[in-house]
Amino acid sequence: MKKVNVLISGSGSLYGVAVIESLLRSDLPLNLVACDISARTLGLYLAHQAYIVPPAHQEELYLTSLLNIIAKENIHAIFVASSHELAFYSRNKLDIEEKTGVKVFTNLPETMNICNDKWLTVNFLKEKGFNFPVTIRYPEDQDKINEFIKAVQFPIVIKPRQGAGSQGLYIVNQYEDIHPLIANKQDIILQQYLPDDCGEFTTGICAGANGRILSGITLKRYLQEGMTMSADADDFTEITDYCKEVARVLKPYGPCNFQLRLLKGNPYIFEINPRFSSSTGMRSLLGVNEAEILIRAEILGEAIYQNKNLKCSVIRQYTDYLVPTEKIIMLQKKFNMEHKN
Repeated sequence: MKKVNVLISGSGSLYGVAVIESLLRSDLPLNLVACDISARTLGLYLAHQAYIVPPAHQEELYLTSLLNIIAKENIHAIFVASSHELAFYSRNKLDIEEKTGVKVFTNLPETMNICNDKWLTVNFLKEKGFNFPVTIRYPEDQDKINEFIKAVQFPIVIKPRQGAGSQGLYIVNQYEDIHPLIANKQDIILQQYLPDDCGEFTTGICAGANGRILSGITLKRYLQEGMTMSADADDFTEITDYCKEVARVLKPYGPCNFQLRLLKGNPYIFEINPRFSSSTGMRSLLGVNEAEILIRAEILGEAIYQNKNLKCSVIRQYTDYLVPTEKIIMLQKKFNMEHKN
């Protein structure tokens, strides 16, 4: 079997390192090529080849660098591991694939918009007949606040329509606290609070072309500042199957993560992230190597048979790595030489 050349962009992120380490565990013949905007990012030194690139918001420069890497390394697949680069790859996905024949594992703008905007996420779930937390917008629905509170009762959740993790998220227990949090703000939602007495779950669904489901795994997660720091894998088949049904309708491409809680025993999704997640590495350790699955299914055309998930817990602990300073200096010099004005 010929080597499969894989580019991991944003390779220094938590997701990027997880993707690289997952692929290094694979027995596939892989050549891993990492790129990032900084020479001081770990993924560059875990992969087989490394490149520094301009920031993705400098679209023309970034695209030129990307096409050069694709040509030089004969890239077959691109995994996007930086949330800052998702919009670029979403807009340019079809053009890159047409020009180069590479598979770009990200979603088109329509799907990205549904997932990135929590108001659109709720409306998608509602329109397609899935469970959804009752939600109103601010300032558009400010005249409905009293009615909303009467319907869902306190506590409620206030958060931005866009964004991930716990940034800008507030749990409010009384009327007096609402106004100071929303005054003079735009693009805010007020949402029904989903109880956490059963915990919070993250379900990873891997999807191929036309929304074909390749894998699914649910973890009960334990958070710290919005990040999964520990997780339990158990028999959460019902939750996983529910998220697979949602994915079949949404039709994402590549990795997709559903964050949810249980209300009266039923799963209620409150966030969809159409990308690799902070639990990508955990899933790989538990036997669901999402990056490898995508390569086998979408690049090599292999049938995917998911093994029964391990029943185990994973605890995240950050590790320090030694990298020769000369490597960092050489990589930075190479980038500077190639991008001289």
